[in-house]
Amino acid sequence: MIIAAAALALAACDPGPTAAPPPAPTTLSAPAADAAQLVAGIRAGVAETPSATFAMTAVLGTTTSDVPGSLTLDGGRGSLTMVIQGFETRVIHGRSYTRMPQEVIPGKQWMGADPDSADPVSRAMSGGEPLIQKLPDVGWALLVVERSGRIVSAEQTRLGALPVNHYRLEIDGAKAPELFPEFAHRTVNGQVDKPMTAKLPAELWLDAARRPVRFAIDLTAASPSNLQGDPTLKATTDYRDWGKAVEIPVPPADQVADITELLKKMGT
Repeated sequence: MIIAAAALALAACDPGPTAAPPPAPTTLSAPAADAAQLVAGIRAGVAETPSATFAMTAVLGTTTSDVPGSLTLDGGRGSLTMVIQGFETRVIHGRSYTRMPQEVIPGKQWMGADPDSADPVSRAMSGGEPLIQKLPDVGWALLVVERSGRIVSAEQTRLGALPVNHYRLEIDGAKAPELFPEFAHRTVNGQVDKPMTAKLPAELWLDAARRPVRFAIDLTAASPSNLQGDPTLKATTDYRDWGKAVEIPVPPADQVADITELLKKMGT
């Protein structure tokens, strides 16, 4: 299953005292007129304070998972840490590091998976990045909106006590199927013969600094039914503490086992 398959990661550590982030504006600007303007505004706003903590609620069928974490952004895809069901994973420049029980590979604390590895076996076994690792990533969300989104409606309202610009969006999977490889239909030899084409509802809430406060997306229309016949697949992520110092270090190389090592250990 898309969500159950991902073991996810740790809230990041605080590297120590740093300069306070600049104060956020308190007055909302007019809502963006189109998706391109919306994305450009968010990127400009996030560039001022490119780190945050988050709390995601992901729903797969009748299972709900609460996933805390932290992220940093460098203009493109972010690096992030997440925790789910007691596991931790750091995702750094597309490579994931999942903390393993000590008895799995003695002497190694982490399993590394790199879908761009030069080793064909490692690359094949790593597969693509699990969807649950993408969902809270603001960088991925912006790519989705930029390449395949349109604004259905926009309003100025409040999220709790916070003034926000609230956007309802439609995501057209046919315009950017490369962002949704999980939902492509594949032949028996793994070749894509039908990319995802569903249209998906999403929502964005932005603060006065044009930074995401909440992002919600419902992927149910693209999701196959699970074993219980329930295709529900959606996630809502709340962001806070924009500008708070976040550090997401790569685990020490001598503590990382490649996924091929784990397969050998298991006799596969």
